[in-house]
Amino acid sequence: MNVFTITAALADPLRLSVMMYLIRGSASVTEMMNHLEVSQSNLSNHLAVLKNAGLVKGKALGRQKIYELANPEVAQLIELLLNLQHITPSKKEKVIKPIQFARTCYDHLAGKLGVAIFEKLLEKKAVQFPGEIPMKDRQFFSEQLELGPGAEKVFGELGIDLAALKNTRRKFAYGCLDWTERTPHLAGALGASVCDSFLEKKWIARKNDTRVIAITKSGKQALKNFIGLDID
Repeated sequence: MNVFTITAALADPLRLSVMMYLIRGSASVTEMMNHLEVSQSNLSNHLAVLKNAGLVKGKALGRQKIYELANPEVAQLIELLLNLQHITPSKKEKVIKPIQFARTCYDHLAGKLGVAIFEKLLEKKAVQFPGEIPMKDRQFFSEQLELGPGAEKVFGELGIDLAALKNTRRKFAYGCLDWTERTPHLAGALGASVCDSFLEKKWIARKNDTRVIAITKSGKQALKNFIGLDID
């Protein structure tokens, strides 16, 4: 699919709203209708455009049709578009919203928590940016990462098979600019595996079947023991 078809599909506000909703995970047509307050026929027409553009995929589940983003690259594209927003925090808005604190970006961790974990992984030399470019000069939109000397120890403790991850077709690891923190979090196959491991260990949990993530009581202590992360 060419770039003109993709950008045309995203140019409609409702279709972009669908994409922003699906970045949290798969959803049924009924769920999206209720959230976006549109008719089934209207939503179906827009979903067909997105599907033809290769941006979403659908499957039947009983009498329901379930849709999700087509691949991790599409999720990254939506995050990059969100980064173009000019966010001016209100002086009255001192409390960090749950979705800003911790959320999933497709299948990896984002928000304040995702960024803090990534910074600790860099500090522990589990991952590193190639080359000698200073951190302040990096762009972070999709910069490839490589494993550092501490990778085997750190990711081994999470039960992540690095060799197996490298053999997948998916991009292995990269720094993805976080749209609320304006600094990168860990994305790619490695980022997804870290998120899966944290969920499996019950260090984090999803809130009410949304993108929002909460750190569990045991997870708070575990993250401190694991990578020295103390976050509120």
